[in-house]
Amino acid sequence: MLELIKINFSNNISHLKNIQEKLAKRGGYLGSFLLGSTFALAFCPFSAVLFFGILVPLAIKTKDSILIPTSFAFATGLPVIILSLILVNSVSKLGKTMNKIQTIEKIMRKIMAIIFIIAGAYLIAICL
Repeated sequence: MLELIKINFSNNISHLKNIQEKLAKRGGYLGSFLLGSTFALAFCPFSAVLFFGILVPLAIKTKDSILIPTSFAFATGLPVIILSLILVNSVSKLGKTMNKIQTIEKIMRKIMAIIFIIAGAYLIAICL
């Protein structure tokens, strides 16, 4: 706990991190496209009914084939953009909080190590 003796615990965290970095570098536009496609397919049945069943006939009837589909695209895309911004903001704040917790954890670990050493010495002194 005082880090006087270094013990190397082998774990695969560095291996997983390397894989994550490779995917992030290679993902690029293709990764973004696949993520967007998956998200669109999740809402496809309802969106298809709205778009082809209601929106297209309405656009043809009103002879406004640009404004109505554009407003539909904006209205369906806006919640995704807002949710993405909220998610990015939350993740950045979570990272800052985790850094603070790690700093406090290091200090508390050293304090607890000193308390354990004192308690151990006290118990040894009582038994002798």
